[in-house]
Amino acid sequence: MNEKEILDVIQSCIDCKSCMDSCDTYSVTQEELKSPNGRLNISEKVFKNEEISEEERIGLYTCTLCEMCDRVCQQNIPITDIIHSAKIKLVEQGKAPLDIHNKIIKGIIEKDNSVNGDPEKRLDWIPDIYRDAELFEKKKSDTLLFLGCMSSFRVKESASASYILLKEGNYDFKILEKEPCCGEYIYSAGNLHLAKKLFKENVELFKKIGIKNIIVTCGGCLYAFDNVYRKYFKDFNIEVKHIIEVIHELEKNGKIMLNSLNKSITYHDPCRLGRKYLNGPLYNEPRELLKKCGIKVKELIEEHDDCPCCGSGSGIRGVDSSICIKIGNQLFNNIETKEIASSCPLCVFNFRYVNYKTEAGKECKYITDFLLEALKKNNNSN
Repeated sequence: MNEKEILDVIQSCIDCKSCMDSCDTYSVTQEELKSPNGRLNISEKVFKNEEISEEERIGLYTCTLCEMCDRVCQQNIPITDIIHSAKIKLVEQGKAPLDIHNKIIKGIIEKDNSVNGDPEKRLDWIPDIYRDAELFEKKKSDTLLFLGCMSSFRVKESASASYILLKEGNYDFKILEKEPCCGEYIYSAGNLHLAKKLFKENVELFKKIGIKNIIVTCGGCLYAFDNVYRKYFKDFNIEVKHIIEVIHELEKNGKIMLNSLNKSITYHDPCRLGRKYLNGPLYNEPRELLKKCGIKVKELIEEHDDCPCCGSGSGIRGVDSSICIKIGNQLFNNIETKEIASSCPLCVFNFRYVNYKTEAGKECKYITDFLLEALKKNNNSN
């Protein structure tokens, strides 16, 4: 949409406020500037080139872009797209992003990751048994396992377990010795020019090493490659899958065998694997795999499309960590089991942060932890 179209769509809002009931940030703050309706009003001012206050600027940047409001809008207004477009407009005006975003973006440019990780330690997650034999880009494979910043540095077991499961299934793939950031953080922060520059560099890298398929572990990387890259590069025809889709195929075809763990856990649907997954949603596969492991899956909410955000989407944790904690704690209050599984390392990382801050006594794991445990139990029993 051009700016006139965006303003027309914003002005079609009838102020029914139904979106506010679905908004996680409004739920925990009760602040209108941190609600979909409030952010639409802020966006209107941005596109009218009117001045906005610091509170209004922060209001835009405390949106998790989870798309729950889009689902309930009676006027079918693409609220989250408009909020993101307003961020881009603010960056073009030199009024955004926030200092925390600029700090993290500087780290991405300098260190190729969004979590201030030491580039020399990016591959520390590789299991010792495979380390000496790893060929990286030299391996003749057109399938890339792209781990991303969170799996490489913050939830390393999501990288190692995914890698081992593919190896155990004799799946043909390779990894990068110096993996770049996907750029989704820069894009979400509204710095479109810089994001497109990084996207272009990655697309050229993938072409150079002959990549036709990408497997990701992170919801952010999935959203970037499957949605955003295609939006700006019409010739980006790489097939993108989440690791769970691939493992599901391996198990279905008898390439890996899973044994019973006999436990109950709650499964959380990440926004970017569900309602935001262009080729999704990815709801059945993770549950089927967990059930193959003899796990009784407890549901956070009956309708998977309505599963709430973990609380840290779109870089909100750096803007206001208290909102993340409140959203996560609100979610914890609806979870009966001790263990929680998710298929996004950012969700796992945030849940662990919330658990630490609230002392909720929860254990938050990436889904492949359970699958690898079930695989090893099966192997050890033979």
